[in-house]
Amino acid sequence: MNRGRNVPLLTAIIATLVALGLCAVHLWVRQLPGLAAFEGFAIDARFKVRGPRPPGTDRVAIVGLDDDTRRQYPEIFQTRRGFADLFRALAKYDVKVIALDLFFNAPEVLLPEDLEIKVREADKALAPIIASPMPAGPAPAAGDKTAPGDKAATDQAATDKAATDQAATNKAATDKAATDKAATDNSPPLVPQSVEQSRWELAQIVHQIAEEMRGDEMLAKAITDTKRIFLGAFFRTGRGKAREAEPAKLALARHGESADSGSGGLRRPIHAVAVNFTLDEIGHGAIGAGAVNTLRDDDGVTRRMPLAIEFGDRHYLPLGLAVALYDLGKSGDSSYLAGERTMKAGGRTLPVGAGASITLDVLGKDQIPHISAADVMSGKATAESLKNKLVFVGMTYASYDKIQTPLDQIADGVELHATLAENYLSGRILNQAGPLTTLLSGLLLCALVIVAQLRPMRRRAWIPPLIAAAGIAAFLAIAQFLFVQDTLLAVAAPISMAFVVLAAATIGGLATEGREKAHLRSMFSRYVSRSVVDRLLADPARARLGGERKVLTVLFSDIRGFSAFSEGMGPEELAHFIGEYLTPMTELVLESGGTLDKYIGDAVMAIWSAPIDLPDHAARACDVALKMQEALVDLNKRWKTEGKPEIAIGVGINTGPMSVGNMGTSSRFDYTVLGDQVNLGARLEGLTKEYGVDILVGEETAKAAAGKFVFREVDLVRVKGRAGAAPVFELVGRAGVDVDPRFSEALAAYRRRDFAAARADFEALAATDRTAAIFAKRCAALADEPPPPDWDGVYDQKNK
Repeated sequence: MNRGRNVPLLTAIIATLVALGLCAVHLWVRQLPGLAAFEGFAIDARFKVRGPRPPGTDRVAIVGLDDDTRRQYPEIFQTRRGFADLFRALAKYDVKVIALDLFFNAPEVLLPEDLEIKVREADKALAPIIASPMPAGPAPAAGDKTAPGDKAATDQAATDKAATDQAATNKAATDKAATDKAATDNSPPLVPQSVEQSRWELAQIVHQIAEEMRGDEMLAKAITDTKRIFLGAFFRTGRGKAREAEPAKLALARHGESADSGSGGLRRPIHAVAVNFTLDEIGHGAIGAGAVNTLRDDDGVTRRMPLAIEFGDRHYLPLGLAVALYDLGKSGDSSYLAGERTMKAGGRTLPVGAGASITLDVLGKDQIPHISAADVMSGKATAESLKNKLVFVGMTYASYDKIQTPLDQIADGVELHATLAENYLSGRILNQAGPLTTLLSGLLLCALVIVAQLRPMRRRAWIPPLIAAAGIAAFLAIAQFLFVQDTLLAVAAPISMAFVVLAAATIGGLATEGREKAHLRSMFSRYVSRSVVDRLLADPARARLGGERKVLTVLFSDIRGFSAFSEGMGPEELAHFIGEYLTPMTELVLESGGTLDKYIGDAVMAIWSAPIDLPDHAARACDVALKMQEALVDLNKRWKTEGKPEIAIGVGINTGPMSVGNMGTSSRFDYTVLGDQVNLGARLEGLTKEYGVDILVGEETAKAAAGKFVFREVDLVRVKGRAGAAPVFELVGRAGVDVDPRFSEALAAYRRRDFAAARADFEALAATDRTAAIFAKRCAALADEPPPPDWDGVYDQKNK
């Protein structure tokens, strides 16, 4: 490795210069692939962290043409007359503005054109008959069995007809239905109509059809009479010149002042070649208008609204902003210079982003009040919910006109226009940080990555990525803080720059340091586990001989009676059998985060919390010991079916200070643990046979894992090779397992030298407790031959 030149540092500096150039292209010339989607994701994340917020003003409401409206008032969806009725109903609530997220860009067609012409001509021709009262019917013929009451009812109906206006056709239809029902019920026949009556009723029907065809006129009159309608305009984008002239009332949606600087790049407004707008003969009485276009990003989420749309040589306002300016009495008070980073509206400065757009501060689901149009029509809506409000009317039924926002997967499209009005009126405008700020942010993050490539930092391979991650995390925290303060800081480009520089530095380091690490890997992988190798590669200084003192947990497991057991097998069969046993036991150790120290014949030695620190190392070792016993049950079942012998294992676990590291000579060494606590762990495994238990642990292990496992004290033992006595505990099971308290009571009597009582208590448990049976025999022997007066109750281990 070249010690004179820091290749990762040089690579990081070069990568930073390249990243700065690419970022400048992205910000001022053309967006780079993927960065826009990354930025959108980051914006959504900031909204989700902040969560929904209530409106900052109560001036805005939404009247939705929802499923209830469709069910109760289908005429609103089917006829222009229905819309006229809705607008008049809203006017009765004294709303200030009715802003339409819809338009009527074609005449209403109820019948084929030639048939409509004939109906209108017939209506004019029949006008004298329509205006006249209904003629009286003929007198009853001889033998007519019509009851006097029925005749009176018929006369009365005729009188009522004559008194009605042009809506008399409805009554005629009712009478016709009554006549049909009477015929069905076999009731006496009504008086037959005269030719004049039939002609009169036919004229009324023709007139009623003609009236239904006047929906456009009725809608136009409702718009004029209410004096509060804002029309919606949808601009169709494309290249080239506008394909049609500006509709008369579309002038209401123009910016007060606008010009084109010819610059702006990505901030240029979207260009339209046509517009869907309400017919002049319908909307001539409107008081305002605005664009209902939205800007959906490539990932399908709508985050922005255009503040200006270019059509012909003019620029047009969005509907939400036009309504907000009208509410403040500042209609027409907007000034826009195409390509500039800001625009003026009602005395306020608004930020202008890509596509001459503004990022909406979306409120979240149902934050803006929604009122069903059905409730407006029926009068169920409360007066305070609508009086003097800016009401946006749009389709909200089923899945029609649904959009995805950062806080709502299926928001109603009309909400975007209401949100823009709310943002402006409440002053909650998301100000976009400028491109220069974005570039400087990226430069600072890259500088942090460059510093992380200095040699003192690179002594640990994980330090440079950690520094970069910490810098990015701090940057994201700052971005979130600024977002709450209504400033939108771009994060995609700076973070991507930092990642590019870090990746380049890492590749540079791998290219120069790879050979040395390959040498270390080949040297150590023959002796230690993969986790140890990875740690040595991260910190080669750990390859030196010697160790460090740490509190660890060690586990020893051994097959009981292995020598006698192995005599009946050939070498190959024995090797295969041991492999079947050791494989699952080793996997349990490694899966728990432990390190396999070594195999000693059939024995397994493992340690926890070295080389990787594990705060719960004692609990992990206990969990593995129990899983070893559980795995052995399954192995024995399989071996029994295969005609192989069943085995039992003992496990000893101990926790305490040990010396851990590379032990041995300069030519051959091993990563292992040494110390008195290690020896105690090995002796505990041997003691399992003497106490008839599966798992024994030391006192420190029992204390460290007490919250997750159940232990019972078995004895005080003076193990082989150790002068002092140590308490020994059996690992009974995981938390929740019951322990018979009688064993502890018998053990206390044993230590008081009350051997007779202790023997009786132990014998009561001996049938189901092997340890109690062993103690019962010991108490019998001590009762026959009492120990000396200085007996301390400590048991001296007989076998290793």
